[in-house]
Amino acid sequence: MRNAFFHKKEKIGTLLVQNGKLQSTQLERALAHQESVPHRLGEILISLGYIGEDDLAAVLAEQIGASIHTPQEGDQVVTANISSNFLRLNPFLMVQREEAPALILVASDPFNNDILSACEALSGGAPFALELLSDPKLRKSLETHFSIAEQGEGEIVMDEADIDKLKDMATEAPVIKYVNNLIGSALNRRASDIHCEPFEDGLKIRFRIDGILHDFEIPPHAMQPAIISRIKLLAGLDIAERRLPQDGKISMRVSGKEIDLRVSSLPTVFGEGIVIRILEKAAIILDMSSLGMPKKIDEQFRKAIAQPDGILLVTGPTGSGKTTTLYCALNHINTGNNKIITVEDPVEYQLHGINQIQVRPDIGLTFAQGLRSIVRQDPDVIMIGEIRDLETAEIAVQSSLTGHMVLSTLHTNDAVSAVMRMIDLGVERFLIASSLRGVLAQRLVRRICPHCKVEEGRLSDTGFKAPGGEDFPLYKGRGCEACSATGYTGRIGIYEFLVSNDDLARGITKGLDLVELRKVAEESGFAPMFRDGLAKVREGLTTFSEVVRVCRGTENEEL
Repeated sequence: MRNAFFHKKEKIGTLLVQNGKLQSTQLERALAHQESVPHRLGEILISLGYIGEDDLAAVLAEQIGASIHTPQEGDQVVTANISSNFLRLNPFLMVQREEAPALILVASDPFNNDILSACEALSGGAPFALELLSDPKLRKSLETHFSIAEQGEGEIVMDEADIDKLKDMATEAPVIKYVNNLIGSALNRRASDIHCEPFEDGLKIRFRIDGILHDFEIPPHAMQPAIISRIKLLAGLDIAERRLPQDGKISMRVSGKEIDLRVSSLPTVFGEGIVIRILEKAAIILDMSSLGMPKKIDEQFRKAIAQPDGILLVTGPTGSGKTTTLYCALNHINTGNNKIITVEDPVEYQLHGINQIQVRPDIGLTFAQGLRSIVRQDPDVIMIGEIRDLETAEIAVQSSLTGHMVLSTLHTNDAVSAVMRMIDLGVERFLIASSLRGVLAQRLVRRICPHCKVEEGRLSDTGFKAPGGEDFPLYKGRGCEACSATGYTGRIGIYEFLVSNDDLARGITKGLDLVELRKVAEESGFAPMFRDGLAKVREGLTTFSEVVRVCRGTENEEL
């Protein structure tokens, strides 16, 4: 029966182009995007804004030889034996039309086998016709005929019975015990994050320990929805909303320690994924000497943050410790006779004596808007959580040129690339040259466990030739109970610091490219972070393989 619907004449993209609804270049972009996401072409085209829902329904109808559904007087919707829960996931209508011998299936997705199977059962195996309707219009009809509440544009939410059931499950003793044990185990294993990831075969739990993900026990399948709901309830999130990302916070005491948990939910194709960032208030040490900077960089960095004005940037990928470095810098210069204001997303730790602002894009409080207000508060030092766009970058530069010291982060691979990133954002070169005081780039490498540390050979055994031809012993951790058999406990930073000077400023103003700017920096004594990593390998603090792992992808000719 169902095969009668699938006589495809042309591919959907070809039909849209032929009908003038889509440009060839747009189709090429969408097809390229489809290679990286598990979605159908029609969904991608709508998400990119290239076509509308009605355009998709029309071309699907043409593709399989169906017609667009137009309600007629006398149409009767079949409601018996149809579960509202099933309709939320698989929206369709079965319509009996006067003087029509067969039932009519009205759907937005004619290729959904679950819908086709349900309709075959409802028709008792008798033939039925197919008509298409766009997803928003179909869901609107469902709201009318099945009393299913709608939220936003075509988003069907859970009814009260489902919400109450999830709440009941989330407050059952086994679920509470599992979530408590999950958080406790993460703390005991020194995890920085808990990842609850839904896949086709169930929920996968992983801990990020020293930057690396490790598997945790898989919960019973029946408990998995309740576990997600339990975490969302604790974080103050809406458990009925499963189609939009949400962010929340949990504060608790565990074994006498104050713990903040930042909870982020994200809808995926197999359900909601949850990531919990663990922030232990007592664990962070906001002391510059705890960062592990080499002596030269430590002196240069302290000198830079003591300047009365200018911009100091800290760069690196997510999870490389940029915020901790900035907090240490703020704590160092927070002498009590200056005013420091930050605008962050989120505020990870509350710093005594410092005015901190939480970004709230939902009410218009963006980095740029927060910065405008900050300047009118007469601060001496401003910290911006991240420079993401031209507007924020321009306000930061102007603030630095009017007597403020501005600290911020950028997502770049190395220090010199931060200059090019600011240029790419649209900041004038002469403004960067006059405002920049320095750029610190950093990575975190895992420390060798001191309890099971052993010598494993020499640097020359790796085939790597160190500058100057030096050779020294290498160490590793064998793995023991103290390090959970990983060979590592904790992490330490490796750094490079680009000091702004007259030569670099002239190079930026002249329009030198990245390679030329790096050459100018190296002539002034700049050393790539791999050198610092190699020094920490020589000291026996980390492994050579660990330094190579985190430095891969940086501009480093020595690797």
